[in-house]
Amino acid sequence: MYDVVIPLYNKAATIERCLTSIAAQTEPVNRVFVVNDGSKDDSVKLVDRFRATAGFDLQIIHQENLGVSAARNRGVVESTCDIVCFLDADDAWHPRFMETLQELTAEYPGANLYCLGHLLFESGKTFKPKHGCPEGFRGYVENFFTASSNGSVANSSKVAIRKKAFLETGGFPEGVGIGEDLYLWIRLASVGKVACDPAPLVTVYREYDEKRLTRQDGVPYPLDYFGRNKQQLRQVKGLKRFLIRIGIFHVAGSSLEGNLKGGFRRAKAVIRISTFWGLVSLIILMVPSPLLRLVKSRRSG
Repeated sequence: MYDVVIPLYNKAATIERCLTSIAAQTEPVNRVFVVNDGSKDDSVKLVDRFRATAGFDLQIIHQENLGVSAARNRGVVESTCDIVCFLDADDAWHPRFMETLQELTAEYPGANLYCLGHLLFESGKTFKPKHGCPEGFRGYVENFFTASSNGSVANSSKVAIRKKAFLETGGFPEGVGIGEDLYLWIRLASVGKVACDPAPLVTVYREYDEKRLTRQDGVPYPLDYFGRNKQQLRQVKGLKRFLIRIGIFHVAGSSLEGNLKGGFRRAKAVIRISTFWGLVSLIILMVPSPLLRLVKSRRSG
């Protein structure tokens, strides 16, 4: 059995769905740490009410509003298991998530990071995003960065980490507004193995996010960090290409939203990693939004 860490900030509308998905697991969890990051709504009351009939050990940790990284880090420090899972308060596990994860960790015990697959719920529809590992795959990922360039491998509701490796890498970077989770996956994959089973056993709900407007101009932290520490890029095969792809994706997103200010900031971050691809990202930023949407729709099709 493994511990679970859930960061909580103003998720009264979804926290019960999240906790119910843990209670429905075919294999039990050890303990769930809900880290209340200064919520101002009824989130904590709902967790307290749920705890009375949860059927598992549910702990609430309170802290002032320090951000999601600090909340996750606090939960991992409080955990007592070698393997710790993360689940966001607005997402939900499918009943066999923990069972499948335990099988994966038992078969491939040498990994720092374990990843499953997910479904995405958006605009009233559920669909399966492209995964970086082929359907039916189970094992160690040959190169996390190459796989992640082909599709989603890790996100904060479908992964488990080895606590020792987490602490050695410093955990999630605190005070970071965007890309804090991606930075940790990069760190863990850079110093150890990643094991994956792409079975879609999590539903990620992409709904209204009150903090989105504060992030729309932001540069993903890995781009900023490795732009300032370029020597580290040469030490990890595939990382530079992966970061360039992430940067261009965010520049294109800014362009689609008509957000030139944010796009320029992100393009400048790409330039620090690769001058050529940074210039390409600036060209993308100048492409009219309707044309970008047409290209995007054709690629999706």
